[in-house]
Amino acid sequence: MMSAATRFRKSSNILLIACLGLLAGCAKEKDTLSARIYHSTTSFFNGYYNAEVLFGEFQTKLESQYKYPEQGFIEVLRYGTEDEIKALKADLQNVIKKNDAVIFKHPNGNYIDDCRLLNGKSWLYQREYDAAELNFKYVIEKFPESKLIPEAWFGLAQVHYRNENPEMSRNILDEVLLSSDTFEISPELQGEMALFRVRLELDRKAYAEAAAILQEQLPNIRQDLRQARAHYLLGQLYSELGDYPKALEQFTEVSNFREYTLAFSAKMKIARLYVTFQEGQDDDRTVFDYLTKLLRDEKNLEYQDQIYYEFALLELKKANRPEALAYLRKSLRASTGNTRQKALSYFKAGQIYFYDLQNYPSAQAYYDSAAAVITPDAPEYKEIKSLAATLEEYILHKTTIAYQDSMLRLARLPQAELDSVISRVAEAEKQRREAEAERLLQASQTPSDPMFNPQLALQNGGGGRQSANSGGQWYFDNPSAISSGRLQFQQVWGKRANEDHWRRSRKQAMAEAETGEGKPEAAPVDSALLKQYGDRYQYLKDIPRTPEEIETAQQKIEMALYGLGQLYSQKLNEPDSAIQTFETLLDRFENTEFALRTRYALYTLYQAQDDPRQFVHRSYILSEHPNSVYAYLIEGRDLRELRRDEEDYAFAYEGLYRAYNSRQYETTIGFGEFLLQQQQFASNPEIELAELHYMRGMAYGYLGNQDSLRQILTYVVSTFPESDVVPRARKTLGYLQNGLPTASARPAAGTDPAATAVSADDARFKGFLPQPAPGDKVFVLMYVDKNRLSKDDASALLSDFHQKNFKESRLKVFVFLYKQTHLLPYISTFGTIDEGKRYIQQLQADPIAKTLMPEPKQDRVFYITHSNFKIAYGEKRMEDYLLYFDQVLSAAKP
Repeated sequence: MMSAATRFRKSSNILLIACLGLLAGCAKEKDTLSARIYHSTTSFFNGYYNAEVLFGEFQTKLESQYKYPEQGFIEVLRYGTEDEIKALKADLQNVIKKNDAVIFKHPNGNYIDDCRLLNGKSWLYQREYDAAELNFKYVIEKFPESKLIPEAWFGLAQVHYRNENPEMSRNILDEVLLSSDTFEISPELQGEMALFRVRLELDRKAYAEAAAILQEQLPNIRQDLRQARAHYLLGQLYSELGDYPKALEQFTEVSNFREYTLAFSAKMKIARLYVTFQEGQDDDRTVFDYLTKLLRDEKNLEYQDQIYYEFALLELKKANRPEALAYLRKSLRASTGNTRQKALSYFKAGQIYFYDLQNYPSAQAYYDSAAAVITPDAPEYKEIKSLAATLEEYILHKTTIAYQDSMLRLARLPQAELDSVISRVAEAEKQRREAEAERLLQASQTPSDPMFNPQLALQNGGGGRQSANSGGQWYFDNPSAISSGRLQFQQVWGKRANEDHWRRSRKQAMAEAETGEGKPEAAPVDSALLKQYGDRYQYLKDIPRTPEEIETAQQKIEMALYGLGQLYSQKLNEPDSAIQTFETLLDRFENTEFALRTRYALYTLYQAQDDPRQFVHRSYILSEHPNSVYAYLIEGRDLRELRRDEEDYAFAYEGLYRAYNSRQYETTIGFGEFLLQQQQFASNPEIELAELHYMRGMAYGYLGNQDSLRQILTYVVSTFPESDVVPRARKTLGYLQNGLPTASARPAAGTDPAATAVSADDARFKGFLPQPAPGDKVFVLMYVDKNRLSKDDASALLSDFHQKNFKESRLKVFVFLYKQTHLLPYISTFGTIDEGKRYIQQLQADPIAKTLMPEPKQDRVFYITHSNFKIAYGEKRMEDYLLYFDQVLSAAKP
């Protein structure tokens, strides 16, 4: 890419030019030597030079606004965000105005190609891709001898990429720029192209290819800031590839640049590399000294939260969890505006408590804090949110059990002893509040401890002997847990009405508790108790007194025990705790409505441990509930024979999860088919249909039936686009799509694709879709032997056809090469397949078709969706698609 100074060398001696300009008649239409010199000089000094300076200033402003990403790869070649370009649009418009003035006033000057190229770049940044393409093509077509041709082709490649057609971009790079010897590409442009190629490789996660390109072209990437970012990106790529020495080399290069934000980030990357790859105490000491040096540097004051976090990771590497937590505490103290780092520190503390220490109340507090500050685009977002919700449910169940047990125990005390307990609790609560007020006053005068979490403090106690989660122990020995438990209890459960058939109504109550709907209002105040006890009334009002209230309290414990057992079994992966909880449920509630589910859960848990107690529960299920889904499951009977009520449906849904998680895939399919047959329950809000279909499809896949797997997952992706299982489904479909057939299974290039009739499930058709995906574009392509028609002839013929038949549509044509054997003329996007078909019919009926496609059996015109184009062109499987087009798409009924 030429600078303004280089452009100046195109002009003759300035004094001579000035003299000639004064002597000659210089109307813009004249083409004399003096006129050309005058127009060239005026074009440069009065127009293009200023436009190029403005464009350079625009790029500087755009680069200065870049915010380095908190996760993911850094961008080196940038096009700006929509908001950034909107703010700088006036600068780009001024560039275009100055160039347009030159083009209009000085058409015979030497800078028309320069102005057109710069306009194309300006339109590209503004996302006006048609205008950008028009200018780039103008340079290519009107100035075939220009030194700017490579830049124009590169601009065209970028237009296609930004217009969501990277395959076309690759074609321009491969077939025009990288393989051509007809023009010379400057080192600076080679560097720009390398950054663009790296971006293409990153999009398809080809990190090794991206690293190789960037490593080779680093010397050609000029300008200090862009070079620093290129080194940083290369370090990221080598880290991703596990190449520690090369990653360290690149990040060390970045740490020497003047851009300190990037330099410091590189230093953090270096520390992380040491922690991840180095072994031994000497290496640990090296990392410690390195981080200590960074910490003492005054320039790093605003980055201390990140440095302390790296200290914590170093301690975790040495399995020193208390010290790691201490450093995380320091990280949070130092954190000010870096919410990303704050979320990571809370998250890491939560992980330590959850995975290493299995302290779920503490883990819940930290996950909850992380969930409050994490952003949805963070890679940890789903894990944090999911575990925070699971642990919140865990705390709720544990608190409910402890609270209701305490209420029941208080209900059995004589009145005098109850009064004594209440007095002690009230006094302890008063002292606790006074101490807490004093602590908060002192905290307001000293730096706060961000690791202090009020919820955690409540859960871990405030002076009592037992924690709130200590099962059925004496609840009122923990005054802070009283407040926490009472609040959570009333918020979720309230006071249940005294009514008949409570077991049936309980299901609705559970659903309401989960959704937050139907929460009962606060219980009415007992005026007699309030008058008798005054301030101590709050400790008495929830104590059950009537048989109905006692039964309600028991119900809460029963449901909480079952929910807790489910959590231990399915989400916390603690089978021993699950067994203990389920056995407690059966011991305490002999006639529990959860008996069948609980016994089946115990059967599967004992079976996994090869424990003979599995047969106790197996025998119970088969003898007492021989027609239940669990009996069918145990005996391997056909679940489709079941025609039961909604309760069986709920059992089957639960059984589906258990069968899938236990890798019992035939059973999973049976459960899935049974559930899908029960149409009356399809609207049940508790049923996640996307997950049901997903597990059923995956079960088919594990059993080797890939056709059913592909069909079901495609249905999931198209029908449930917002479901959490869609990313997993897409990933699996991607694996299926990349399972390419062997070359021998494909017809040779140039053969008649319709020569052999095949079925729609032929292996050569893997990945092709019969209908456009949501938002899919539709193209019309031609497949022509390059020896029978040149690119220029194809472009000219199609342009004539469009001018005659589609003048108002302004259809665009781009001809590119496929496998060095065939031309693929590409006609711009159509809205629907029907529009593409109509275009094809009109083209085939026109006499020009005989020239375009002289060999009808081998030269083709066809439509293709963008999804299919990515496979057909990107994987060099165009012949497969042509066969698919003939045998499947063309044969399908309209």
